[in-house]
Amino acid sequence: MVQKPTYEELELKLKNLEHKVLKAQKAGQEIKETAKNYKRFLKFLPYPVIVRDANRMVTYLNPAFTRTFGWTLKELKGMNGKQYVPNHLEDELIRKIKALPTRKNVLQLSTKRLTKEGKVLDVMLRVGVDKDENNSPEGMIIVLRDVTMDNRRKRNHAAMNRISQALPRYPDLRKLLSYVNTEIKELLETESANTILLDEAQKEFYFLSTANDDPDTRERIEKARFSVDELLSGEVIKTGSPMIVNNFSNNQHPYQSRDQKIGYKVKNVLLVPLRNKDRIIGILAADNKKNGDFDDTDLETLETIAATVALSIENARVSRELKKAYEELKGQNIAKGKMINHLSHELKTPVAILLSSFKILSKRLADLPEKTWQPTFERIKRNLDRIIGIESEVYDIVEQKEIFHRKIFSLILEQCEDEFEALIAEETGEKGVIAKVRQKIENIFTIHDPVVKDILLDQFVEKRLKAVTPDMAHRNIALTTDLKPSSPIQIPAEPLRKTIDGLIRNAVENTPDGGRIEILVHPKDAGVAFIVQDHGIGLTKEAQKRIFQGFFSTQDTMNYSSKHPFDFNAGGKGADLLRMKIFSERYNFNISMTSKRCSHIPETMDTCPGSIQDCKKNDGPACNGMTTVTCFFPFPETA
Repeated sequence: MVQKPTYEELELKLKNLEHKVLKAQKAGQEIKETAKNYKRFLKFLPYPVIVRDANRMVTYLNPAFTRTFGWTLKELKGMNGKQYVPNHLEDELIRKIKALPTRKNVLQLSTKRLTKEGKVLDVMLRVGVDKDENNSPEGMIIVLRDVTMDNRRKRNHAAMNRISQALPRYPDLRKLLSYVNTEIKELLETESANTILLDEAQKEFYFLSTANDDPDTRERIEKARFSVDELLSGEVIKTGSPMIVNNFSNNQHPYQSRDQKIGYKVKNVLLVPLRNKDRIIGILAADNKKNGDFDDTDLETLETIAATVALSIENARVSRELKKAYEELKGQNIAKGKMINHLSHELKTPVAILLSSFKILSKRLADLPEKTWQPTFERIKRNLDRIIGIESEVYDIVEQKEIFHRKIFSLILEQCEDEFEALIAEETGEKGVIAKVRQKIENIFTIHDPVVKDILLDQFVEKRLKAVTPDMAHRNIALTTDLKPSSPIQIPAEPLRKTIDGLIRNAVENTPDGGRIEILVHPKDAGVAFIVQDHGIGLTKEAQKRIFQGFFSTQDTMNYSSKHPFDFNAGGKGADLLRMKIFSERYNFNISMTSKRCSHIPETMDTCPGSIQDCKKNDGPACNGMTTVTCFFPFPETA
């Protein structure tokens, strides 16, 4: 028999039960408060959140989900939520969850989701999963982050990097624009991308380059031309502002001819002007976006690329003009070279005849008093020598290895040798003249290739100074030398002689009487330097810029006069320094010049009296001009 509890025992049990009830009520209240806080947290969480039960049905989604994807909790609650998952990704999440290790219940995934309007978004998923003992999900909470804009910016940045790196790889403008248009087409996910230029003369648009899914359409577009009013691009040209049209109505008749010419209907389009300085030269266009509409991010992307495209078009235009100018200059230079070469060759024959006639005439005048004819003959000889000098300088500049005249004269001589010899013997009574004539032709027209030699520069310069000193004996100039020995240089002797003689003569002719010149040969670095420094009138800034260009006189044309070599301001033929510059390039040495204009002489004209003593009589600063020419000859490299 069960004993009944006492009243005290019942009271105690009742108190315990009340305590448990109160405890349960308190726990329930805490649970309610926790749930309330949890929902409040999910409500204000900026990232979309969706909660699924064990059957993968939607039990909750927060307002951020609705703002991002458009679906409400009422529309998706109790459903599998496949509405916002692309068809080809329906099983992706479950496969990834089942592939998780047993103890791992957190998954991170980069994928895509759909908005209610059908727009595809790039998202990052972070999934928390409750699993049963079979590793099957009993429920899950999914936090999503829309990374569509981030990914677009990354793709845009990568595309701009590719485009900038592609610029030097595509010297041809059409190929470059084809590459750029393909990048635009893939970047903006469009059916077509085009570079449209304006023919201002014809008031027409033409497609310089296009990228299109259909090769036939691409070919048709690139052949088409449109009047300014046939394309919406005409409005962009007029306003200078970019344009987005996401819905062409069927009533837009002005642009129906466009669709007929290009062979497809334009549904939406993005147009950005191509600016070249202060004018618009064309349009960068993308049309028929495959997913959704064009937006401001697309516009920003295309505007950035448009700047590069416009610059490339301008560079191509400048390059084309430079190439055209270069070809014209090249043609003129060839014609000039032929003219100079022809002039050089044409001078040889008349000068040779004049010299021979000069000698014959001098013999016949030998019986007359010299004072009656010697000054005239000296003047003729001096100017003939100048012509010979011009011919020599021109030859060294053009360096032609073949002379047509020599072949002609030799051929005539060989064909008519007997006739010439009989005629000469009959007229003069001399024999063996043909051999002399042949030798004369060889002397005048035969070209001897210079032979590179080992030359000790200090000794060579010393010999040249001794050779030219008599020619400058009539000048009152102090000449000091410092010729230090060095290793030999390798250069043909003849161009070196012409260079050294020419620099010494130029220094003497630009130094007034009473001045001084320094001639130096010094070892320097891995070579030896030949330096000529005159304390003369110096060169103007303009003359210093052009002194090595050739056929340029440092003197004013009105003050120019032809004098004896080594005279002060004797005047030159203008090609001597050009010849030296060409020698330097041909025989691997460097020639440079620095100069300070005498402060007593104006920049615009030469007013030096030719004597420092006479100059001191005038008011003004003392003579302080100086010109230094340096030739650096590197030592030959040893194997």
